[in-house]
Amino acid sequence: MLAFLGVFLIGLSKAGFATGLGMLSTPLMTQALPAREAIGVILPLLCLADVFTLAVYWRKWDLRLVAWPLAGTAIGIALATGFVSSISDLALRRSIGAIGLALTLLLVVRNRLHPHAVYRPRPWHGVLVGIAAGVSSTIAHAAGPILALFLLAQRLEKTSFVATTGVFFTANNLLKVPPYVATGLIDGTTLALSLRYAAAVPLGIAAGWWANRLLPQRHFDAVVAGLMIVTSIHLLLGG
Repeated sequence: MLAFLGVFLIGLSKAGFATGLGMLSTPLMTQALPAREAIGVILPLLCLADVFTLAVYWRKWDLRLVAWPLAGTAIGIALATGFVSSISDLALRRSIGAIGLALTLLLVVRNRLHPHAVYRPRPWHGVLVGIAAGVSSTIAHAAGPILALFLLAQRLEKTSFVATTGVFFTANNLLKVPPYVATGLIDGTTLALSLRYAAAVPLGIAAGWWANRLLPQRHFDAVVAGLMIVTSIHLLLGG
């Protein structure tokens, strides 16, 4: 049931709020499976959720906002593949949690003091964000807060925010598949387990789509910021 809930959260996060909420799927899945196996099981489910998200929000995205991050994420994935077995997952999670919490709080404060300010990133900002997202995503499926903060600061309309995030992670997750197969994280056994939990993905997508349509923009922004804080604290405490 915990694993099923974790997979449900993947769909809910991707189609509803496009935050790091889906990162909770990994610790929930590890209650049912060994950690290494759990990471391999989750990636195909993330890819499946990405397909549903793109279908639900078809052509609602803004590709200009993720062009440079997509270039960076390929670099990040390549870098992470080289030391995926040596870096401490706990240290990475805590680092991402601390950075995510600090940046989210700064974003909330800035929005309070300068409610009409809009972040206009330079290309190299996007590349750095992509590299960080690629590394953290490859090692721990933990890139949600990084990209969400990058896009949230640009004040996207909620539908575009979710759709644009979906485009980024579709490419990001597909790029992760070859390294995962090569390192044995994905094999026939993990694919069979992924299939067992796959039914939870469309349920989460449907719930997320409903939540996205229901919430007004200002409430959506508040919910996203709140989820960012919760998931960042979760990572900071060690996942």
